[in-house]
Amino acid sequence: MKNIIKLSLLGAAVAGVFSACSEPKSIEYYSDPKNAKELEAKLKECKKNANSAQTDTECANAYHAEYSKSFNYKPQVSTKEFMQKAREQNKDFELK
Repeated sequence: MKNIIKLSLLGAAVAGVFSACSEPKSIEYYSDPKNAKELEAKLKECKKNANSAQTDTECANAYHAEYSKSFNYKPQVSTKEFMQKAREQNKDFELK
């Protein structure tokens, strides 16, 4: 019985060491739309800890991925469609 307990504790320690030594998730990982829920959860976790972006690489990567999303804004209407609608709405205000 003592051997089983010792093996269990050893197994837990080995698993803890390997999980702690894993590489942090990259910016590309968090930027992937498939991982949006994980990004959201990581940001929520990081916001609880002060200065987490300076101390935790994964938090820094998550913040960077969230920030870079703002540069990938795509309008839902093309510029051509937008201009056509604007012209239709402003027919009465055309300059002569």
